[in-house]
Amino acid sequence: MKIPKTIDTPIGKLSSSEAKIELQYLSYIINKYNDLYHSHDNPVVSDAEYDKLFQRNIEIENLFPNLKREDSPSNKVGTDIIKSGFEKIKHKSPMMSLSNCFSIADVEDFIKRSQKFLGLPEDYNFDILCEPKIDGLSFNALYKNGLLKCVATRGNGIEGEDITENVKTIKGFPQKIATDTEEIEIRGEIFITRTEFSKINEQRRKNNLFEFANPRNAAAGSVRQLNTAITKARHLKYLVYNVGFTSKQIADTQEHLLNLLASLGFNTFDSDLYKKTNAITEIEKFYNKIYNSRSHIPYDIDGIVYKINDFTFQHRLGFVSRSPRFATAHKFPAEEAKTLLKSIAIQVGRTGALTPVAELEPVNIGGVMVKRATLHNQDEINRKDIRAGDTVIVVRAGDVIPNIIAVDKKLRPAGSKPFSMPNKCPVCGSIVEKIAQKDVVLRCTGELKCGAQRLEKLKHFVSKNAFNIEGLGKKQIEYLYFNNYIKTPVDIFYLEDNEKKFSAPLETGGGWGKQSTQNLYKAIRKSMSIELDKFIYSLGIRHVGEVTSKILARQYNTFDQFLKCMIQIAKQDEKAINALAENDGIGEIVLHALEVFFAQEYNIKIIEKLSDILKILSYQDLAISSKLVNKKIVFTGTLKNMTRSEAKTTAENLGAKVLSAVSINADFIVAGNDAGSKLKKAKELGITILSEQQWIGLINE
Repeated sequence: MKIPKTIDTPIGKLSSSEAKIELQYLSYIINKYNDLYHSHDNPVVSDAEYDKLFQRNIEIENLFPNLKREDSPSNKVGTDIIKSGFEKIKHKSPMMSLSNCFSIADVEDFIKRSQKFLGLPEDYNFDILCEPKIDGLSFNALYKNGLLKCVATRGNGIEGEDITENVKTIKGFPQKIATDTEEIEIRGEIFITRTEFSKINEQRRKNNLFEFANPRNAAAGSVRQLNTAITKARHLKYLVYNVGFTSKQIADTQEHLLNLLASLGFNTFDSDLYKKTNAITEIEKFYNKIYNSRSHIPYDIDGIVYKINDFTFQHRLGFVSRSPRFATAHKFPAEEAKTLLKSIAIQVGRTGALTPVAELEPVNIGGVMVKRATLHNQDEINRKDIRAGDTVIVVRAGDVIPNIIAVDKKLRPAGSKPFSMPNKCPVCGSIVEKIAQKDVVLRCTGELKCGAQRLEKLKHFVSKNAFNIEGLGKKQIEYLYFNNYIKTPVDIFYLEDNEKKFSAPLETGGGWGKQSTQNLYKAIRKSMSIELDKFIYSLGIRHVGEVTSKILARQYNTFDQFLKCMIQIAKQDEKAINALAENDGIGEIVLHALEVFFAQEYNIKIIEKLSDILKILSYQDLAISSKLVNKKIVFTGTLKNMTRSEAKTTAENLGAKVLSAVSINADFIVAGNDAGSKLKKAKELGITILSEQQWIGLINE
């Protein structure tokens, strides 16, 4: 997928259409980087480049909230767990990710947002605890009655891999703690010192083994060893700094918690590496101190974490999407190097987007061997005048895809020519074009004809949050596809029936045997009964992620009603469009995507064939049983006992839909002090009006 030409345009100058295009790109590239980093220990860009993209995504979403995508990286923590030799463990409380700051002004904004959310005066001074952000592997250790029960990686934030036996090999890791707390989750980072990292890579070079890219990758690879002896030989270290679930509160502040964890026998930060302060000048001074002295710290850190010290405030602030409101990370700046751009390759993504990629002469930047960098799109290449054969300046800071920031034109070889994107898809030969006039992304028009798109849609179809077919992962789909066993989603469900038609039985190749083939067929049969929301998600409709799929399923309840209304939307039926658009989270971008998808006759035929052979269950939201489920609420005026943000979050947590405007479809309006035109309109429409006290009484039920 190409980088939009607006990627460096100031946020405030973006039009709605430009923001829509850029959010699409940012969602694609950030989620891709997340998967490589968390699931494969294979970072391809620097932390700084990743953070820059992530922060831009957040800022655009804040300016255009109606354009926020359902697959937005701001909704996720980590990535799905890949299959391995480790069992999965569900965390008792989610392991969230931190939002990022890149300047002291951003830190001030973080504090102001916290004050505003809590309804505190602007001159209120929070105690802030400043801690180093370790560049390691996050873990969650569960203790029951003081005994170590299990240890898991962060994983997708909900469940991680069981690394208990390997963690037990880490010197000094407590397997018993003196606490009367029945259950408690202790959280921290596992890492390797830079000295040990150098020793490991030196030995691997002698043994003709691949070298680890950086200490974080070495730590992650060591913890995931099936042979605990290898883990023990790597001399891993750990530090703890937080708790997750606890059956009994053990501390009142973050500072108190660190001291308590140390008293229980855990390794925590040295006293000179963390600081409590309520002054922004002291925060900035501490940041600069650690940044300037980090080369003397034996392990890698990539920033400073700021936490509101008081746990009462932390509890009230809670979480937003993937991150806590009460903490943020102030990242260190990037590193850079020069290298040769050998060639420019073209990648075709699942949505047909063509992305130019720089193939680089490998260069070591901050301990990472960088070999590739995205070039985003033709406009970005033109703007920087990047050509094959150029010597380029590459920036990274940590572990994710690097960014080419400039070309050293003094070193440009004679006869070099400007680069131009191809006018035909390199995969299927179809014509490529911009979908919209202002679109910077070139897309293959081949759709399902294009192998790159067709294959990726099949992978999405069987993915964890779609049909989730046991034994049918990405590699197995590739084998079945390239060996002509399947070409469409429908083919998956006829695999067993078509067994005799195959030139070679499935059990003779692809890593399958007789038993595993039968297990696969059994898993496919089991998957033929599926919830409506997961079925919708499996279709891979652009801009329709898990959250939007649930909204659609809840709106229509049955498959027949869903398909009927989608066809109406494709025909631009105004009544059907307006009915769906009333849902918070359904904006123009989603409506357009649905219209385009269901206007394609081929897509309808595939869906109808699937519905003939599958049992698509009606949607039932069993997770929530409050009286507010599916109620449409409007808030207006000033509330005394909670801020508007707290009220909205509470309503959504109880299953309600919060509307931004009053309409005849609203169930009731909550009116605070100084309620204005919304209250007047609600009275005119005869909508039930609740006072703040009535609202509080309702949610307390």
